[in-house]
Amino acid sequence: MKKSILTIAFVFLCATLFSQENNVRVPSGYQGFLEMGNLHHFTDSTSSCIDLSTTHGFYFGGKVFAGIGIGVVFNNEVSVVPIYTSVNYVFNNSKTLSPVAKLRIGSYISNSNYGTYADLGVGVRFASAKDFAVSLMLAGTYYDPFTKKVYSDYYDGYGYSVNIVEKKYNLSGVSLRFGIEW
Repeated sequence: MKKSILTIAFVFLCATLFSQENNVRVPSGYQGFLEMGNLHHFTDSTSSCIDLSTTHGFYFGGKVFAGIGIGVVFNNEVSVVPIYTSVNYVFNNSKTLSPVAKLRIGSYISNSNYGTYADLGVGVRFASAKDFAVSLMLAGTYYDPFTKKVYSDYYDGYGYSVNIVEKKYNLSGVSLRFGIEW
């Protein structure tokens, strides 16, 4: 975990200090994002999850993006679907490498559960001369904890029985995300 944080900090610093102005397309109008990450939880009760999301919206003034999105977070035990609004800020949109910050706020649904979802990320955006960019972000994510009924059957010598247990999940954690922007 410490290596991931140090890597992001180093890349963030390099992007700020050594980026050059090239023939970079300044973002404007409609943009779409597709991101993938691996969510590591603050608690040890749940294994890490795959985090996939897509966001669509508009750039205003070349630096501020506002849009709505949907995602899916899953592992072998549980899956949730966050639905959110997103605001991004590109610190220097005229350079190939630029620091970027992202805030997502919304809610999630999972089976019969729902709750609050929030996400804050910082990272680096690698822009091209065409309508395309790649980003690498470190994000902290909050999900309201929820419970889920877990069913297990067993043979007790006379027949099969079902054991029902309510398990509490806390999916809040940290993720390293790779994204593309078109």
